Amino acid sequence: MKKNILFYISAVSLLTVSCSRPGTAQELELAKDYYLHGLKPKAMEVFIALYHDPKTVPTTKAEALYYMGQIAFDEGNYSTAVDDWARLVKDHPTSKRATELKDRLTQLREVFAKASDSSVSSAVAQSYIRNGDFWSESDRKFTIDSSWMPMVEVALGWYDKVIAEFSGSDAAELAYQRKLFALLGWKDLSQYGSSYGLKSNFAKYMPMVLKTFAEFEVAFPASPYLQAFRYQIAQGYWSRKDWASTREWLNKIIESGRGQPSFYTEAARARLSKVEF
Repeated sequence: MKKNILFYISAVSLLTVSCSRPGTAQELELAKDYYLHGLKPKAMEVFIALYHDPKTVPTTKAEALYYMGQIAFDEGNYSTAVDDWARLVKDHPTSKRATELKDRLTQLREVFAKASDSSVSSAVAQSYIRNGDFWSESDRKFTIDSSWMPMVEVALGWYDKVIAEFSGSDAAELAYQRKLFALLGWKDLSQYGSSYGLKSNFAKYMPMVLKTFAEFEVAFPASPYLQAFRYQIAQGYWSRKDWASTREWLNKIIESGRGQPSFYTEAARARLSKVEF
């Protein structure tokens, strides 16, 4: 039993030593891998260690600080995320990440501002606020009534900003996907719910769907989501009883599969066997 305890202590000591080494590209990449694979607490520890290590080079500090903010953002700690990114812009103004963030911090603060007492330093004042919160049933969240607003068009504007400003990035690929989903539309679930996008006005939105898909296909020809959107387009035509266009897009799915069976190629073949209803 004693040997096990000594071994555990030794292992912890080795871990502590390894974390205090000068910031290296390998450590940074390790932390990024932790982050990408969902090990966010572990990634955060490495990023914080890198950021506070006096031997870490400025470019690595800037990258670590960026990811510290990103993890905070992912976890809903928007105030902390904005603070981290503001520090990045201030302390590392010439870094790539600072250039990416500096013009967007105001927007981030505006969109993700939350009523919070975390900045109140007085313990007495905090206790008064919490006493008030006990009686108040407000959830202290900002809401926006979007009734009669052009929701699809507003959404498209934000997705287009990502596509224009982050061309070729994974963010742009995601923005294309979200833009297509918005154009394909949705219907509110309530009894008197409204419809949006393609579900509300086929003639208006289908040309926009086709144009956006064509741009998406050119920008990301290897995207695994192309087949799924081809099927959604075929289904859109099918819902309108446009049998010729339905067949055209189903055949595009099969042709794009290049002879390899997949979920969507087989679904397309199944639908081609019975298109009219």
